[in-house]
Amino acid sequence: MPETWRLGTGEERVRSAIVGCGGAGCNTLRHVAAAAGVERIAMNDAPHPSMAGIPRRVIVDAGPLKAVASLEEKAIPTLATNEEKELSNALVGRDFVVALGGLGGEFGGWGLSVVGRVARILGDVSLALATVPFTAEGMLRRHLAEAQMATLQRRADGVVAFGNDALLRSYPTLPLARAFGAMGAIMARPAAALPTILSRTDLVPLKRFLARTKDWRFGMGAGTEKHRCFLAVEEAYASPWFTGRHEDVRQAVVLIAQPPGAAFEDELLREVRLRSPQADVAWAVLPEPAPEDRVSVQVLAGLDRGTATPSS
Repeated sequence: MPETWRLGTGEERVRSAIVGCGGAGCNTLRHVAAAAGVERIAMNDAPHPSMAGIPRRVIVDAGPLKAVASLEEKAIPTLATNEEKELSNALVGRDFVVALGGLGGEFGGWGLSVVGRVARILGDVSLALATVPFTAEGMLRRHLAEAQMATLQRRADGVVAFGNDALLRSYPTLPLARAFGAMGAIMARPAAALPTILSRTDLVPLKRFLARTKDWRFGMGAGTEKHRCFLAVEEAYASPWFTGRHEDVRQAVVLIAQPPGAAFEDELLREVRLRSPQADVAWAVLPEPAPEDRVSVQVLAGLDRGTATPSS
């Protein structure tokens, strides 16, 4: 029988870090507002305009990152390189780490895995939100992204893939530069939301929950008036990055925003269950309320390992 459990019921909140890796990751990080208990960290190989406004910065050489990312924790369970030590200094005292970045480049793609490795050595739960390159960026970049994704799935507890092509299929007239900005704003939503609802008692079960599948997808939606809950969940499941069959979802993290005093969570969770009846569901109500008569929902969906389709 699928389980349902509420996140954030413990008294002590998590201490989180959100790490932007490379130019794409740092640009996404700038969409995440500063919040109590959350350290925003920009990581790159040199100072860059994408790091503007982020006071905590980690500068490391891009050259060794692939080798560092490839280190297996079981074989080398300690911080063995200068790059790892630099990053660990910024992550000390954190419990939950979100890594943001784009696959296919020489820094961000490998940097995501380094964040996952360091977080695991420090005992932190880690979630990576990673973009997959546009087809127009070329096959070499796509092949590199595939290799980086395979490494990242071994390093982070959970990996959510965002296909850039999926965004352009939904908005074909969107200029490429604006598409990158739109994707960053979308990825920032779960990155900003999760640290606000987790308590420290969630960490162990969440780590196990994330690790049960390597294929995570994201969707978000909103609805108003009488059928608001149906519309919100329907839109979330129809999101461009929500690939795969809905009935193949085995784990779901559902984040709910609703008006003050409202109680739509049961109805929203019922809509999720109708689409993914075999999913174990972890859920929370976000502290920031939705406008009157409106509900919104974010869904992180873990697909059955044997049925997941690539996010492109």
